[in-house]
Amino acid sequence: MADITYIPIRQLYPHPDNPRKELGDLSELAASIKENGVYQNLTVIPGHYLNSREYIAKCVDEGGDAAAAAAAWTPKAVWSSEDYTIIIGHRRAAAAQQAGLYELPCAIVEMDEREQMQTMMIENMQRSDLTVYEQAQGFQMMMDFGQTVEQISDKSGFSQSTIRRRIKLLELNRDSFKKAEKRGATLSDFAQLDKIEDLEARNRVLETLGTQNFNRAMQDVLEQQKWQHQKAEWVEQLKKFATEDSQASYQTHEHVNAYGKWGTKKEVVMPEDADKIAYVYKVSENQIDLYKPRDTEAEDASNSAREAARATEQLAREQFAAVTKLMYELRWDFVKDLTPAECKKHLPEILAYSTPILTEYRHMEDDENVLRLLGIGLDEQIREDTELEDALKMFNAYDTEPEKILLAVAFDATDSSREGYWSTEWNGPTGASKFVHRKNDDLDSTYELLAALGYEMADDEKALQDGTHQLFAVYGSGSQADTLCDKCKAAHPECDKCCKTCDDHCNAFQLCRKEYGE
Repeated sequence: MADITYIPIRQLYPHPDNPRKELGDLSELAASIKENGVYQNLTVIPGHYLNSREYIAKCVDEGGDAAAAAAAWTPKAVWSSEDYTIIIGHRRAAAAQQAGLYELPCAIVEMDEREQMQTMMIENMQRSDLTVYEQAQGFQMMMDFGQTVEQISDKSGFSQSTIRRRIKLLELNRDSFKKAEKRGATLSDFAQLDKIEDLEARNRVLETLGTQNFNRAMQDVLEQQKWQHQKAEWVEQLKKFATEDSQASYQTHEHVNAYGKWGTKKEVVMPEDADKIAYVYKVSENQIDLYKPRDTEAEDASNSAREAARATEQLAREQFAAVTKLMYELRWDFVKDLTPAECKKHLPEILAYSTPILTEYRHMEDDENVLRLLGIGLDEQIREDTELEDALKMFNAYDTEPEKILLAVAFDATDSSREGYWSTEWNGPTGASKFVHRKNDDLDSTYELLAALGYEMADDEKALQDGTHQLFAVYGSGSQADTLCDKCKAAHPECDKCCKTCDDHCNAFQLCRKEYGE
């Protein structure tokens, strides 16, 4: 065991490779040291790397330029055999200096770089002093010194899989990672990022980690990832009988089929006349269209335009349905993960939400959905012959989680993947529907309850609710509730409602007609 030597603090230098980059708040430790002194010695090695001030002074003394020296300096630029470098005790040294101490008890040892790194890593991890990112950096540095994952595991106590996952985190954007840590992101949150294959997408989602938008961002990226895989599979199948044509359209070809982002279970079927007809396919962001040649001169241009409008309408319908379904899945997952204790804590809100629903809705057809919300799984044979009430009794759910049952039944009766904030209105001039924002009091009520239970709405959900979502701008006019059009105001300035003479049929006109029974 090394002898203890008291060394002036001014001769002690922090190690440039100390895994713990942030020493944290030292005020409490400094106050304790000021009152009681330092009970545990530091571990140091002889010598130190010149800091920037020392390096610049050395260069100037040797005839060099100060500015050039400042630009050239790095934390490990020049080693000096004088003074000492701290291996264990960085926080104690900084706090002691803050407390006004002159010297500290130190054990002087000899270590090579690998031993230094290993000692600092293990010491900090035993104290749980390192952040996840600092652990990752430390593991990587130990590997850079030639140690294997197995050796690091033996010395640190971390499993090999944990070490590999930590090192993988170094692929992520460092600044975004640290911001996520400060927002309170957990290890399980970071682990979810492993599901994302594309590094750029992983970093994009990392920016939301620790916020209410994280689950939505994960959902969006994983859906897109799933879509890209499906799209590639479809393309391979289409290549067997069709060629890609990026210029194909409804105007130049006859549309045969579409394979979209919101119907990924659809299968590509080779047409019977594929050996006679030159089929082509066009890949776009959200779908793949299959075409065959057409005689454009023999077709009426207006029919072609209407066909395109109907196709756009169908695409819009699918996108609105898809985003509505995704928002429902966020709410569904939140309800599924609630514990009985959380439900019991908010039983008054749940009852206020459930009572009018349970008295109005009597057709509980989707018993299986309720059971899944409760985490109860039935095999197919039992499910066919078992009523919801019997299944709940079978699993003793009435006694163990009555509050969760109440919430699950009410949620299933009210909410579904079809509940959204949009509807369609017929647009005569275009021969197709436009998609407009509509209020949904039932869904508002669901969100109010979930918010009371701790749910945080993603930005997409808020935009759909208030009518500002980009889909409304693309496929229709945004929310027009109770809004008078300019023609109405000009024709009847004294009236605050539209009348039946309005040609534009704005939303206020529809409300007016409904009120007067027309």
